[in-house]
Amino acid sequence: MANKIVSEKNKPARKKLRDNEYYNPKTKRYEYHYTDCLGKKRVISSYRLEETDQLPKGKKSSKSLREKEAELTAQLDNSIDIDGAKLTLLEVMDRYLQFLYNRKKLAHNTKVGYNVTVNTLKQYKLGYMEIGKIKPEHCEDWLVDMKKKYRGSSIQTQISLIKRVFEYAIDRDYVIKNPFRGITTDRSDSKNMEAISVEDMNRFLEFCSKDTNSAHCYDMIYVLFWTGLRASELCGLTLDNIDMSNRLIKVEKQLQCINHTHVVLPTKTAKGYRTIPMTDGVYECFERILKNRYLKGDIEPVCYDERGNAYEGFVFLATRSRKTIVRSHVEEYLANCIKRFNNANSDNPIRKFEPHICRHSFATNFQYLPPKTLQYILGHSKISTTMDNYVDVKPSSEQLLQINVVAKQLICN
Repeated sequence: MANKIVSEKNKPARKKLRDNEYYNPKTKRYEYHYTDCLGKKRVISSYRLEETDQLPKGKKSSKSLREKEAELTAQLDNSIDIDGAKLTLLEVMDRYLQFLYNRKKLAHNTKVGYNVTVNTLKQYKLGYMEIGKIKPEHCEDWLVDMKKKYRGSSIQTQISLIKRVFEYAIDRDYVIKNPFRGITTDRSDSKNMEAISVEDMNRFLEFCSKDTNSAHCYDMIYVLFWTGLRASELCGLTLDNIDMSNRLIKVEKQLQCINHTHVVLPTKTAKGYRTIPMTDGVYECFERILKNRYLKGDIEPVCYDERGNAYEGFVFLATRSRKTIVRSHVEEYLANCIKRFNNANSDNPIRKFEPHICRHSFATNFQYLPPKTLQYILGHSKISTTMDNYVDVKPSSEQLLQINVVAKQLICN
């Protein structure tokens, strides 16, 4: 009773306080006392009781006590974890990623992608906001700023992770709704992921086969274009993976660079373990590769997996050092060859592309294979990944030829 009497005595004139509302004469703030869903006693406060009240001179603007009470009531009615709601987006993301890593083993590149999102979010105010205070308008402002610096596909990848973080927060009663639910962006740079045309591919490969400085890369680039291998899978091939008798390539591992060390890792997914048939051209490339393979000082490079198992006999080695190569080396070799080609064909250059586009080109060029066969060769877990993300529509001229071929076959039958 004493507290209530003191509060009544010191409350400002003409301010009628509700149950559990008090005026603190020492801080000159209005207070609301409550018990959260975990039974913990808490207090929220403000210099203003109502939204229309005047803010004391020199004080920083904030929500009135009644506004805070309304938000709090909504949280309590939905059993929101008040402490969880006060965590920043980056803190919740860290919890989510730890949960994810403990639940299942993720590919190295997947973890790298998640770290990119974390480091990018650290550059924005959104990452340091309490997750319970993030509204759709904050997310939209973040998206506007992101579009000034990053490509559409990169932004969409980060949006995907942040959405899952909020769903994680909802499951744990940190928030009621997902403010990122309606946030999306177009993949404005998707054109860069289109396959290289057959004409440009053949022009480029022919140049590499004849150019003095590019010839050493020809077989490697040809294999990328005509097998659909990921660059890391190509780097992970060892001599025992090449079955020349049956013209097959066994894909069972990849070679990645982790903390400046070349590490043997499992394939990206379980479906990545597969056997790829060689075309005649790929077979001829491997004949040359194996015939011309040599070691510097007869020392076989050795790489280890995460359990300490040793691997040697890698098919593709660096041109000069004869050490193992990883994707960054393949990217460098390819970029140099493209540069030489464009210097020699300034009137009809080709666009710059990365090794993964060779994989897209393979998928597009071989789209007439049975879909499940193409899915298997590419090592995709879902057919939708193959058909929606990798196979581009052929030009109208090629569609015309193909539809007539099929039509003639049907007439003959």
